[in-house]
Amino acid sequence: MPLEMNREVFITCAVTGSGATQDKSPHVPRSPKQISESAILAARSGAAVVHCHVRDPETGAPSRDLVMFREVTDRIRDA
Repeated sequence: MPLEMNREVFITCAVTGSGATQDKSPHVPRSPKQISESAILAARSGAAVVHCHVRDPETGAPSRDLVMFREVTDRIRDA
């Protein structure tokens, strides 16, 4: 008996990817402003979940800077 698929779709977007994604594409956001703008655009385009990491705006390296996380979060919430 064939498996029936649910027709509902749940879209998730990881706007910064993982690892050194800037080396693969110049379009990966780096700054908190770019990351939040990408997240907002993804949500407006239909994403139900947006997964974000912050990055050093100069190097693109992954960061755990809480100030940058706060800026991204505040910008998204204010949109």
